[in-house]
Amino acid sequence: MLRLENEVRQVFEAYRKALEEALEATLERAQAKEALEARVAQGLLSGEVQGKNAEEREAKARALYAELYRALAEAEERYQRAKAELEIARAYTEEVGLLVRLVSEGVRL
Repeated sequence: MLRLENEVRQVFEAYRKALEEALEATLERAQAKEALEARVAQGLLSGEVQGKNAEEREAKARALYAELYRALAEAEERYQRAKAELEIARAYTEEVGLLVRLVSEGVRL
């Protein structure tokens, strides 16, 4: 029974860690997006970002603020990976919960 208890603790610890990492990735993505949007807005107001239409202004902003766009893309990738890891951890947690219930009901595994 001690082995099962240790496995349960490990799975839930991994789940907690995945939750924390997902939160961090979510916050990082939001900050990167906010920084980019603020810089583009500032560029529009100052006249640094100009163009005949939205597509031209977007292209100009991408050229001027490539580093901020790259930071957002990287934050988005970390966010997607963290979400996937969280889903995997959630699945393991559910699996362990089911196994514990089966054991508590006397089912031999």
